[in-house]
Amino acid sequence: MKTMRQVVVTAVATGLLAACGSGGTTGESGSDSPSPEVSASPKPSVKAPEGFDTSKGWSASLDWLPEERDARVASFPPVEAAPQAGVVALLQRKDKGYVVEARDAATGTLRWSSAVWQPPAPADSGGEVSLPRLLVVDQDGREYVTLWAYGEDEADPDEAASGNRVSPVDPSDDGASDDTESGTISLAFYAADSSGKDVAPARTVAIPASAGATSLKVGDGGNGAVVAWDRPGSVNSDSASIDISADRVQTYEKRQVELPPVCVNEGWENCIGGKVAGLSPDGPLMSLHIGGFGVAGSWLSRDAIPPGVNPHNADKAGSVLEVVGNHVISSWGTVKGPAVTAVHGLKSGKLELSAACSTVDGPEYIPVRTAASPNGRYIVKGTLAFDFERDQAYCLDGESAGIRLLSVGDDGVAHGYRQSSGTSGYAPVSFSLETGEVQALPEGTEVPFLALQGVGGFVLPADGPGRQLVFHPRR
Repeated sequence: MKTMRQVVVTAVATGLLAACGSGGTTGESGSDSPSPEVSASPKPSVKAPEGFDTSKGWSASLDWLPEERDARVASFPPVEAAPQAGVVALLQRKDKGYVVEARDAATGTLRWSSAVWQPPAPADSGGEVSLPRLLVVDQDGREYVTLWAYGEDEADPDEAASGNRVSPVDPSDDGASDDTESGTISLAFYAADSSGKDVAPARTVAIPASAGATSLKVGDGGNGAVVAWDRPGSVNSDSASIDISADRVQTYEKRQVELPPVCVNEGWENCIGGKVAGLSPDGPLMSLHIGGFGVAGSWLSRDAIPPGVNPHNADKAGSVLEVVGNHVISSWGTVKGPAVTAVHGLKSGKLELSAACSTVDGPEYIPVRTAASPNGRYIVKGTLAFDFERDQAYCLDGESAGIRLLSVGDDGVAHGYRQSSGTSGYAPVSFSLETGEVQALPEGTEVPFLALQGVGGFVLPADGPGRQLVFHPRR
């Protein structure tokens, strides 16, 4: 591992996943309303890092988004990339629901648009529905654009568009919660390489969750989707795995998650409680509340403990942060010194890379974001960067700490921001995983938040509601 003591940056953003098939009606739009503006020569002026051709590209607007609380750096919009399909998915409002628009990443041409989707409504019908989110999930080498939201009750099926009616999971099956007042996590999965308008989801799922659930997380499990949430007043998580291809949902209450081999010397009670954190080819990846994770009957984290971690401390046995592609990213506590972030193979459990890295506060308005390069060689996460071809891990926590990397391209150049004493509180930077060098970018440079092969996506803050998105090709 290399620890960087200076700060600077120039980079490219990322996305990664695979390809999928689904049909749709031939057409240009899934909405009778005008599509957002798409221009071959984007009107917004973007000061992009070197390597992007700002004379070419396209733009789109999300006018329905609320006004930014702080416009110094635009927040991440509901936009995701499906690299293998070559599309950028945007979430748009229509009537009382939402529509997914999938546009060609290179030209902005509308590839497909979904039928109107209704999110679950809150228990108080007069309340405000939480903003739905987009996610791209991979399963069996296919990409799905996933639209999801949490509510206090299920969406009215009479208001849902054709094909969008959710199918609740029977709470009596698979250990689902038996709370008398349940919330609902509703998900719709669309084939990323669909075409036409009013495209129906390939699958819809409604997972009963605790009313008032907290710490809600929906993610790509590596081969399907995973969902986890905390019950009010509980320290453990309930969770569920979703097999999109087989249309199968498995839910787990906190006392149903166990890895018996881990419990040999710990006692039964200490080994119950955890969540499903991923989906390996050999079964679900379990992360236990007491520490430790693995795939039952296949591999355990205690057999691949990273350097610097005491293997005899049960509460330091590691916990899963997330799954990215074929990699499991985990966090490990240490007796002294900074925590260790490790990466294991999802199928084998083999320790691939690790880095001891101090927890450093980055720019106040820049969230930690995990991103992989389109070719899968690189992953960046906050102050961390991993190169799997050269077996190299970097920690950017030196004297000029506070770097947060947001994206990385196939060339190994990552972009992000660092803490700054200037009026904005942040400064754009780039980092080369090839050279290990950090470079400061000129003031006012916009950092790409999203990337596919040959394209970088930028989001611009607005003076009022909405966001402007600009996509520039690489030179």
